[in-house]
Amino acid sequence: MTAVPPPAAQDQTTTQSRWFAFFMAALFLAYWWFAWRLERVDLAPLLTPYWQNWAPFLDMPRVIVFAAEMLHWRVLRHLAVPILGWNLAYRAAVSMVRVLYDLPDNQAAKSLLRRLQATNPPAVKPLAVNGQTLAKLRETKELLRVGGPGKVAITSGEVAVTEINGRFQRILGPGTHTLTRLEHIQTILDLRPQERTAAAVPLTTRDGIEVHADITVTFRLDTGGEFPSQETPYPYDEEAVRMAAYNKTVLPDGSVSGWSNAPAASAKANLTQIIANYPLDELLYARTDDEPYKAIRTELIHKIRPILAKQGIELTGLHISRLELPEDVTEQYIQYWQTHWETQAQLRLADGKAMSLEEVEIARAEAEMTMIQAIVEGVQRARQSSATDNMHEIIALRLVEALEKMAKQTQQETPLPITLLPQIDTLRRRLEPGAALPDAPETGNK
Repeated sequence: MTAVPPPAAQDQTTTQSRWFAFFMAALFLAYWWFAWRLERVDLAPLLTPYWQNWAPFLDMPRVIVFAAEMLHWRVLRHLAVPILGWNLAYRAAVSMVRVLYDLPDNQAAKSLLRRLQATNPPAVKPLAVNGQTLAKLRETKELLRVGGPGKVAITSGEVAVTEINGRFQRILGPGTHTLTRLEHIQTILDLRPQERTAAAVPLTTRDGIEVHADITVTFRLDTGGEFPSQETPYPYDEEAVRMAAYNKTVLPDGSVSGWSNAPAASAKANLTQIIANYPLDELLYARTDDEPYKAIRTELIHKIRPILAKQGIELTGLHISRLELPEDVTEQYIQYWQTHWETQAQLRLADGKAMSLEEVEIARAEAEMTMIQAIVEGVQRARQSSATDNMHEIIALRLVEALEKMAKQTQQETPLPITLLPQIDTLRRRLEPGAALPDAPETGNK
């Protein structure tokens, strides 16, 4: 996937640059020689006397005369035009490069021209760059703004994507790399696991009630099935890196959203659709002992995982916080719950009263049945003992005994007046056969 110029192409570019420099030097020397021929300067008669005084036994070499004539002011004046034109062209090139690449000053433009003219990158320390410093360094470093040749150092845990003339060139892993001519870093991606949180995401339930939830997503670039090792602690798939580098969206406010914001955005969009299928009561009351939003979380993961995989992103985790209701809805639910529990309490109180009345009626019926049984039993005993004369006394005795029995049973569950049982016992003993009758109250008649 990486597009790297072959060594043969680089050697060809270097050879062409050298031949161009040789041609320009030869053209300049030819023009200089033409100016010498044009001026026809003859310095031999002027230099010969000086030479004879210095070396009378040697003839003056012609090369000395030729060099002196080439450096004569009449010849050199012709070189002012190309030298001045070269200087003006250089200054114009510097100014054009500065404007064209929006460089901060002429010094940066000159540095870029020197690097572009050099056959090999300058032997300087590689420029260390990472995802956090790329934008800041791009403002001052022409190597990052325009491109190579030059050397860059990518920190561990990151990967860089380069371009030439706006087209994808190659991917640079951690380490030192040499950028080719006009090759620049388009972006730097982080290979380490990432975490993003979308806070207070507005959601609407099936019954039209708005709730809010926080979504936390953990993810990383696709590793291509490779496992971390000591040599490559953060493996990556080059196709995934390329897709993530160009996964950018322009937001309504004009800002650009990169690949690291895609998982949270996808989770928000799909969770909105999922919550729209649930009523609020089903979200608030868990029907099982499992995690309240386990089914929603599982459905959301199944939806967004293939979407992110197509973008070169591997989803590693997802968490949904508890749903929060608006304040007015919360107050309504509190009032509903209060009314609900008050109704339940009243129903239970009514049920208790009904059960109490039922028990009272049952106890009354049992008492009446007990009294009737006591009367029947007293009549039967009186008939058996042929004591029909005292039948009313026997019946009264059985009734008193039944009352005493009922009072003792009731006392086990409900406290009775402390004088009730003694009075019943006294009455029973007085009704027993052979008991002394109570003294009759005295009257005023004699």
